[in-house]
Order: sequence, then C-alpha cells, then structure tokens
Amino acid sequence: MEPLLRFVHITDTHINPDLSYTAYDAPPPLVCARALVDAINALPFQPDFILHTGDVAYDPHPEIYPMIRDLFAALPAPVIYAVGNHDDSAAVQQVLMGRPAAETLPYWHSRQVINGVELVVIDTNGPDVELPGGHIVDEVLAFLEQVCTADTDMPLIVAAHHNLVKLGTPWLDDWMRTINGDAAHALLRRAVPRLKGVFYGHIHQAFDAVLDGVYYSAGASPWASFMAYPSVEHVSFSPDPVANPGFSVVQITPQGAIVRRHQLAHPTA
Repeated sequence: MEPLLRFVHITDTHINPDLSYTAYDAPPPLVCARALVDAINALPFQPDFILHTGDVAYDPHPEIYPMIRDLFAALPAPVIYAVGNHDDSAAVQQVLMGRPAAETLPYWHSRQVINGVELVVIDTNGPDVELPGGHIVDEVLAFLEQVCTADTDMPLIVAAHHNLVKLGTPWLDDWMRTINGDAAHALLRRAVPRLKGVFYGHIHQAFDAVLDGVYYSAGASPWASFMAYPSVEHVSFSPDPVANPGFSVVQITPQGAIVRRHQLAHPTA
C-alpha cells in the first residue's frame, strides 16, 4: 500500500553563522547544516514536507534567521517548524514561516491536513520551568485536548520540541523533559489508534519508545549527539562517541509509521 505521507524529520541544527564556533567534539553547526541540506537533496524521492522539531538556531538571536531561511530554501520541500528552547519564537514564525507580526503567537501551535493526515504542532516552551526543561501552557494543552478528543478517525501525527515522557535516562527524564508531559501523554493516549506518531527533538539522540500505544520518535541532530544510557553516573551533555549525526525519513501509512534513520558523516569546514 502506498504511504499517505512521506516526510523528512530534522531537528536541533543549532545553526551558528560563525564557522569558528564548535562544541561537543562536533564541527561548526553551519557546516553540518549544509551537509544535511545536501543529503536531503540527494534522496531518491520527493518528500511531502520537511519537519524541523526545533532548536533551529544556536541561540535566540533574531538576526540569524534570514540566513537560515536562505539556507533551507534549497531543500526540496516546504519546511514545517516546531519552536525549540534555543529559538526566537517570533523570528521562527515571521522569518521562517512568513507569518505577519500581527499573527505571531506567544506559544506557536498549529494544525493542518496534508494528504488526508492531520499534522499538529505544539509548543513546549512555557515559562514555568527551569531550562532546558519543557512546559506546555494551558492554552496549548487545551488545544491538544481538542485535537485528541475530536470525533474523527483521520490519521494524526504530532510534533513538539521537548521529550514528553520518560526515556530511562535520568538526566533526560529529570532535567530535559517537559514538566507536564504526563498530562500531554494522557491526552495523546486518547487519540490512539489514529495517532501514528509523536516526533520531537531536544535530546540530540535517535530514540524510539512506545508507551501505552503511543509511538514517540526522537530525531538525531545533524550536529552533536549526547549520551543517553540508563546510568545515574551519566553527566549531562556528554558527547556520544558512537551515535552518528543524522535525520529520519518517515512514512505514514494507515497502519502506523515507518521510520528510517539516515546517518551523516561529520563534514569538515
């Protein structure tokens, strides 16, 4: 059976225009982002869209976003964004999405239908949290409830930046996770079986989990990977020497989601 949707999931590009900027034993993120664009353009199929689940830029400096817009203009399909904790939300909406300033939302959330599949983006960057953790404000949580309790069997996918559920790695669970992620998960459970997947970033690691019938898929960063082993001795933000940078190709079918991980070799500047 032909898939309903085929899209590319990218995340945590952390683009910095300064080619001298390096961290986590990784090359400059701009160099990695250019390699990512080349790799996506080399895919042997046309994706329906590119899903970027946040931390587009390395820090929330609005002047960076026109350069990012021009870089991603070379991609073979439109880019749909979630906002990350390192992003300037207004700049993402206005510069990358082309939304008028008057329509900019304090917490970006949206729903649209593509090829008969409902794509919902939620913002996990609420104020009531110590960074880098996430928080979903009441308005966005109410929006998600409306989505998940709708009287429809239309296939559904959800995108966010932060991890919503525990992943068995203490620092990701206790420090990086969305503080009211359990409330979001309870709502997402109500959308099973039409919910085909929740796609997110933030943890800089390709990670798959199925909890209560909800499939969670974290994308790898094309820049830096963090260790995510189930060990209390683990130190946060330690580079993972065996996890390659990359992106995912996702197919949504009536039965579920098929996710293929693509690895990138770190380029040189």
